[in-house]
Amino acid sequence: MACGCNSDIKVSQGQAFFASFSYTGDDPVFNPANLGDGEIFNPVLQGAYSDASICRKGGDYYIVTANYTFFPGIPVLHSTDLVNWEQICYAFPTERQLFNTSLRADQGIYQSTIRYNKYDDNFYITGTLVGGGGHFIIRAKNPAGPWTDPEWLYGFGGVHPSLFFDEDGKVYLVNQGDPNYEAPYLDYKVIWCQEFDIKSFKLVGERRVLLGGGDKLEKKPVWLETPQLYRKDGYYYLLASEGGGLGNGFASCAYRSKNIWGPYEHYDQNPILTQRRLTPSRENAVTNTARVDMVEAHDGNWYAVFQGVRPYSVGNDCNVGRETFLLPVKWDDGWPYLIRNGEPVLNKLKSPFGAQYKKDSVAFARYIPHGNFTYTEHFESDTLPMQWMILRTPSGVPVVPTGESGLMLPLDVNNIRSQRHTGFVGFRQMHNVFTASTEMHFEPMAPTEFAGLAMYLTDDRNYEFGLGLRNDRVMLILQKATKGDSGILREDIKQIHVPDDFRGRVYLRVERKDDGFVFSYKVNPGDEYVEFAAQVPVEYLSLGRSGGFMGTTIGLYASREEEF
Repeated sequence: MACGCNSDIKVSQGQAFFASFSYTGDDPVFNPANLGDGEIFNPVLQGAYSDASICRKGGDYYIVTANYTFFPGIPVLHSTDLVNWEQICYAFPTERQLFNTSLRADQGIYQSTIRYNKYDDNFYITGTLVGGGGHFIIRAKNPAGPWTDPEWLYGFGGVHPSLFFDEDGKVYLVNQGDPNYEAPYLDYKVIWCQEFDIKSFKLVGERRVLLGGGDKLEKKPVWLETPQLYRKDGYYYLLASEGGGLGNGFASCAYRSKNIWGPYEHYDQNPILTQRRLTPSRENAVTNTARVDMVEAHDGNWYAVFQGVRPYSVGNDCNVGRETFLLPVKWDDGWPYLIRNGEPVLNKLKSPFGAQYKKDSVAFARYIPHGNFTYTEHFESDTLPMQWMILRTPSGVPVVPTGESGLMLPLDVNNIRSQRHTGFVGFRQMHNVFTASTEMHFEPMAPTEFAGLAMYLTDDRNYEFGLGLRNDRVMLILQKATKGDSGILREDIKQIHVPDDFRGRVYLRVERKDDGFVFSYKVNPGDEYVEFAAQVPVEYLSLGRSGGFMGTTIGLYASREEEF
């Protein structure tokens, strides 16, 4: 072990020690003065808690969201008021349930659906592991777990399988897929339905198409997806989205029929949610809205969760990713809708049931925080806090806190650009304006060793700010991923020799400013931060410019890099 002269500095060969991580979000839209009496902020889940699905049992509400190639898989959240949400588990908590060591950033677990079956008092999650085992179903008596190991479902393609439990006890599975006839135009998709045996987890009977293409076929809608079925007042309601989830042309539409097999009537006021007529450059814009899932509340009213993004540019750039928004469902002559086409989704709404924010003593002590906040993590538990995720399933030494203060990360054999599991532990960026920092103890011993603070969007879009060895000298380095002829490589943006008083400890910070990211450092706790690089492009980590679906995660990184 190599150590500096200070006994509180923990430098260990082959590892990087992170004593703490701090994050502060400060979006102007989340100023409490913007809220009126009885109002809350929208989104209700900030950061890349995307592709939400919701269900209810009694007075308890449950949401699952997608986290694609991150591990553990499928966050499960609980609330009693639709306002305050607590993550209670991951549905896929171990390597046995989720093995995804080498999936691309645009693969992994896509949007899943959670449903409660009152006939057997069980909860079910259905989804698709793209690039892995395909469609799956899992079950639990208690949504907090344990969930069963996945049963893989066969006999159909596409994505977004969802269960519907009918009033007569029959169960149906709907999903998006390709038609069994010649598609009339490119990216034309259909919604399939088939009866499902909930005991054997087998599809039974004939598969039928409920909906082809989407709404207004003369406009050739594309990528029909995320079907959800409901029943109310003698009608079967089918909700589905169209237009693609990473653009502002996205929309959700409603259809209904007296017979589950159709034909399904189109709502003449479709879409029931979209922002496609509104420019992303408007103040406090919410864009890319769709993927609606509804729930009847315990008071008889209906609410819906859906995805949206909060862009910061006229080009609809957004680094935070797709967040979970909430709106009450309105009914128009037996048709559900959220807002009329051309109306904006606002950053606030009347609180359901008059609920108020429950304030934790510290952020994430129980509830996922709202608005602007400061969060500091010392990793004092013997488990990784659930708001943290690992990039892909660990294939070697797992990331397990010791129960003592701080987190020791082994230098993983794979780097953050390698499309493999790597030594990166990430926290969702939850604001457009933020500051993140860490205290790291590390001294590289070989040219391949690197550790520091990282911002990850996809394998080919990430920044890393930390310590590495260049020409036998310890250097402070800012680098990024870049595509080359031979694959995804690293590109040094800037490097300097560490200060003479460096003894194995460095403080690293990144801030979002109006003109870009600012990276700063210091080597002693009482020092002022020294600016290292400014005006570093923010749009490089914009979701709409990447090939992935998760927003940016900020976190701690330790790896063995490729040599120049």
